[in-house]
Amino acid sequence: MEFQLSIESRPPTMARIKSERPVFLASEYRTLSVHMDEDERQQTRRQRARRRWHILQSAWWRELANELVPLRTAHEQHETEEQQRNASLAKVARQLRNLPFHKDTIGEIYTRFHTSPAQGLESQAITRLRGYHGYNVLRPASRIAVANVIRWFFGGFNRFLWVAMVVFWLCWKPIGNPPQPGNMALAIVIIFVICLQAMFSAWQQWITSRAMHSIASMIPAETVVLRDGVAARVAPAELVPGDVVYLRAGDRAPADVRLVEVSADLLLDRSAFSGSPEPTVGDVNCTSANYLETRNIVVMGANVTQGHCRAIVVSTGDKTVLGRISRLRTTKRHEKTILQLEVRRLVNGLTTLSLVVGTIFVILWTAWLRTSFPGFMSVADALANGVGVLVTFVPGSLPISLTLALTSIAKRMQRHKVLIKNLTTVETLGTVSAICCEKTGTLTQRRMCVTRVAFAEKEEDMELGELVRDAAAVLERNHRIHRPRAAAVRRNMTAIKYLPPAARRLFETALLCNGAGFDSLTTGMPVHERIAVGDATDCALLRMAEEIFPTADARPAYSTLLTIPFSTRRRWMLAVCVNQLDEDDGAPFMVVKGAPERLLPKCSTIQDAAGRSVPLDAARRRQIEQTQHRWAADHGCRVLLLCRRDFSPSPAEPNEKDGEKEEDDEDEDDEEDENPFVGIEDSPALLHAAATGCMHGLCVVGLVGMVDPPRPEIPSAVDTFRSAGIRVFMATGDYAPTAAFVARQCRIITADAVDGLEQVLEHAEGAVAAEKEEESNEKEDAVSQTCSVEQQQQQQQQKQLVDGNGGAAALATQEKEARLHSASASASGADSQRTLAGRSALVISGPEMRELQAAHWDVVASYEEIVFARITPEQKLQIVEELRARDNYVAVTGDDVPDLPAMRAAHVGVAMGNGSEVVKEAADMVLLDNNFASVVVAIESGRLVFVNLKKVIIYLLPMTNMSEIMPSLLNVVLGLPIPLSTFLMLVINTVTDVWASVALIEEEPENDIMLAPPRNPKSEGLVNTRFFLQAYGFIGLIQTLTGHIAFFLCLYLKGGISPSQVFLAFNSWSDGYLGKSKDELARLVGIAGSSHFMALVAMQWGNMFVARTRTRSIVQQNPFWGPARNLRLLVAIPISIGVALFVNEIAWFNSVFLTGRIPVEFFFIPIPFAFALVACDEARKLLVRCFPTSIFARLAW
Repeated sequence: MEFQLSIESRPPTMARIKSERPVFLASEYRTLSVHMDEDERQQTRRQRARRRWHILQSAWWRELANELVPLRTAHEQHETEEQQRNASLAKVARQLRNLPFHKDTIGEIYTRFHTSPAQGLESQAITRLRGYHGYNVLRPASRIAVANVIRWFFGGFNRFLWVAMVVFWLCWKPIGNPPQPGNMALAIVIIFVICLQAMFSAWQQWITSRAMHSIASMIPAETVVLRDGVAARVAPAELVPGDVVYLRAGDRAPADVRLVEVSADLLLDRSAFSGSPEPTVGDVNCTSANYLETRNIVVMGANVTQGHCRAIVVSTGDKTVLGRISRLRTTKRHEKTILQLEVRRLVNGLTTLSLVVGTIFVILWTAWLRTSFPGFMSVADALANGVGVLVTFVPGSLPISLTLALTSIAKRMQRHKVLIKNLTTVETLGTVSAICCEKTGTLTQRRMCVTRVAFAEKEEDMELGELVRDAAAVLERNHRIHRPRAAAVRRNMTAIKYLPPAARRLFETALLCNGAGFDSLTTGMPVHERIAVGDATDCALLRMAEEIFPTADARPAYSTLLTIPFSTRRRWMLAVCVNQLDEDDGAPFMVVKGAPERLLPKCSTIQDAAGRSVPLDAARRRQIEQTQHRWAADHGCRVLLLCRRDFSPSPAEPNEKDGEKEEDDEDEDDEEDENPFVGIEDSPALLHAAATGCMHGLCVVGLVGMVDPPRPEIPSAVDTFRSAGIRVFMATGDYAPTAAFVARQCRIITADAVDGLEQVLEHAEGAVAAEKEEESNEKEDAVSQTCSVEQQQQQQQQKQLVDGNGGAAALATQEKEARLHSASASASGADSQRTLAGRSALVISGPEMRELQAAHWDVVASYEEIVFARITPEQKLQIVEELRARDNYVAVTGDDVPDLPAMRAAHVGVAMGNGSEVVKEAADMVLLDNNFASVVVAIESGRLVFVNLKKVIIYLLPMTNMSEIMPSLLNVVLGLPIPLSTFLMLVINTVTDVWASVALIEEEPENDIMLAPPRNPKSEGLVNTRFFLQAYGFIGLIQTLTGHIAFFLCLYLKGGISPSQVFLAFNSWSDGYLGKSKDELARLVGIAGSSHFMALVAMQWGNMFVARTRTRSIVQQNPFWGPARNLRLLVAIPISIGVALFVNEIAWFNSVFLTGRIPVEFFFIPIPFAFALVACDEARKLLVRCFPTSIFARLAW
């Protein structure tokens, strides 16, 4: 194929191929591909229902209603948002699944778009199509900047803050008479808070736009298109569906295109989407029903690395795969974890309560105080009092504390070589109840080595070195090479042919069907110490080959025509090679390695230890299967079958293939097949088709067994997870007996008996039968309860006819029968429980998983120890989805591209530090030191976030709610002068409590944090009734009493005013009351209010130590020394004292916010009350520890 273009050709350059690639593309692309491969399962009806639900949920009024009345739990909100995300993903997958472009023939695709290979589109058609499809550009998430600004400043809780700001401003002027500067100052402070929140929202929007910009950078600057019979360069934005475009090496696809003509050497780079660095061979034919996997579709942003092609544009703009993924990414809401939703729900609930309380205050003033006690409270005071409740009722430092908690824990984890990609991941780790982990590299050391080799009738132990010694002896006898162990080393690639036939074929297969290589810096080191780069299996085979013959000397002797890399779906790797030293014009041969169960049906012969090929009969097939099972079950070997197929150097007639043979060639008994690769050496597509067509009649070179020792820290880590109520599952592509052996080494399996598919099916049938029996028993009970009253009366009459002794005997008999029936039922239930408890270990393979239905998965999910073997990426994704559907919170470890869909579907995706870059970028958490035991620290940290956040809330709520709302309530209802001003309430909320909250966030974990089962967010929320009882009924009550005692005591000591003279004062509290002027009364209230403020601050010192532990004593969790010390708590005390002095001793604050100078004694009077609070809580904790079943323990938070 040749292109006649009147343009300057451009050489390929890697600089043009490299570009900034958004890291999330591979994750979204692979997940979409897996979803497209799944069965429809009536998705249309469910998605329509979900779309209607999404429309209802997206209505602004429903969002506002949920903020005002948060009836749905955080778990329900999270599930709804996740359903919406999955619905969007499924919608895109369904749309791509229905695209027909890749299935059309070349003639049909030209006809569909009304174009031609010679002329392309006409100008009129281009104008019409552009009017319908628009320009080939990716639209931004939002085009209206004004709408963004409005959302930043008026969205969420900001709308209520604006109301409060307006009210405070109006209370200053014109309502205020005279105007009070304090109201204006409060309005300014609220505006400042709103601006900070808007800036944070704008920053989040900027982060999203950066992702969109990285997508846009994948679109080329120009492209070559055929229009009206003329080839010309145009901007990609000008393209429309039906355009015929030309792509050369170095070009990037400007839209989704369908290949209609390709060069023999066309290679495509789709690594930004697939995550795989291997190039894709372009083809004009449909190679897969999956639109994302077929090789005749090139998606927008993919690169042409070699060759050239002609293609037809089939999708443009947002309808391309890149556009759909970008819209999926940019239009979905900012993901929130359950803990964030719980905090928001708590804040929204408190906001609603404050609105109700503030409204009640205003109503009471309007309907009662204004008429009954005129002059007691002005309009400005009433409005400011009501709105002040709204501002101060919600803990201002709670969102800050959550962010600081996540940041602090993330830094703590980083010290343990755990990198957190998203702060919200930290909290999610605390809910993890199941971990699905890979075997190789995660549980094992990724130091795989070949330990066993088997031929037709012989097994050899590689650790004994028999095969290596035999090969070295033959080479030395032929004087061709001396192994490195000799004093003199003379390397010669021609010595390869002097290797023993079996060793040579084994060497060639291990070397050439291999993607690994040695680090050049380790050349000259012993083989076992050299660093090999690549897959663990390939590295093990490379080391085995190096033991037989120096691989660096052997590689130049071979050229590789084609390599088909290993795939988890195929489970084999193939390479077509030519021996350059072959005297017979370089006859090609094909080497294959892979799973024995996949390759054995494709084999017809097997070589023995002498290198002779013998027929692979049924007995030898059974022997190979038995060897595989024995090596796997007894030694934990990963077993590979190495195969080979030889071809003649040129196409020959069948009768010519037996003619020429070399007498000295050790392979003289082998029959060579006709060469299918002649003339297509430069065409990757034809080579690929020819090689896959030759996957039959293979010769078994040998069976190789390799082991990978488990990491030494794994067993103890798994035991820790088990004690924490977390199940560890193995999900691997290895053979089931191999996986089970390694699982026992890692203590993932500890049970003596291991179940399989048969037991799962039996248990599922038993469960169904038990449900049916229970239903029938319920029906029988209902029927028995409907017995007629006449029958019961007849039975009573019969009993009365029996004499006393006989009646007693009859009753005793009936009671005995009832006890026997009850005992039988109890025994049956106990047997059932023992059967359930006995289901502790399960090993199930991927092919067996295809038979599982929903009832079977219920049984599988009930096992404590599970090994999933021989699974595909789709099945790993299915495992995660099935576990999640049964209320499990799942973490998935992975290190390669096939793990991406499962990691994305899991609650937490964990990547190993030595994994691929794509996986590490897409993961939520990265283990930098490849230490699986670091997950223990991560989960402990996740639990610590939840526990410490509860401590912060139990510290903040008593002050921000009860201790601050009670002064306003007493002011309105009992006529007191307000004991605590709105300004001082804000100071407590936003200043004095912040440092103590930060100190509590830094608390070390208690000893039992990893002994409790994981938290189930569905049933265990951040706060509950017991929590509020502790906050309000215990701590808040004591703090409120202490604050008012300080208030009344100060009035009495400094003004001689008793509490009885303060209560019900209402409008009497004015000029001349008790012989005091209005200014004197205001000064006394200011001083007493500041004393009240200082008392609450001091009580928070005691509350700070109370909130540190839930049940442990302050002595057991010593804050001053030992492993649990937290000296930051002591710093909070002088900080709060300094703030109190600053806002109460400076004259400007006294005049503007009506504060007063705190008398010296009132810095010390509250301290005994703080000690009393600590003592009371210590007594409560002692009762909880001593009487764990008492009412104190049941009411403990």
